[in-house]
Amino acid sequence: MSPHVSRVAHFVIDVGDLDQGTAFWSAALEATEEPLNPASSTVYRRLRLPDSEIRVLLQLTVDPKVSKERMHLDLETDDVEAEVHRLETLGATRWDHQRERGHDFWVMRDPWGNEFCVLQTEFPDLLAQRRLP
Repeated sequence: MSPHVSRVAHFVIDVGDLDQGTAFWSAALEATEEPLNPASSTVYRRLRLPDSEIRVLLQLTVDPKVSKERMHLDLETDDVEAEVHRLETLGATRWDHQRERGHDFWVMRDPWGNEFCVLQTEFPDLLAQRRLP
């Protein structure tokens, strides 16, 4: 058996509307949409993050959300309240404010109920690379 390689290619987020999902997550993550095979574009949209080779894949689904996600995105920021407010203007909602183990963060929900967190800076050197010139 020959050796093989693997890597994380996508983080998949279920959405109820691909156009709205693309608009929300592109703005939330400052991501750009990448073209897909036309046969796939009725079910998926792929977003390229500005600072990662991992892609976010939006998947059209009509299944209702029934429980807490077992995987989610953490967004770090140097101003939690300002970022939460920006995301709310895009359609996200505050769900649960957490203060634990020295961390103060918000659990948010996107327009389809998917959870993600907004937290204080964890990797300041990487966050500094995102700053506008």
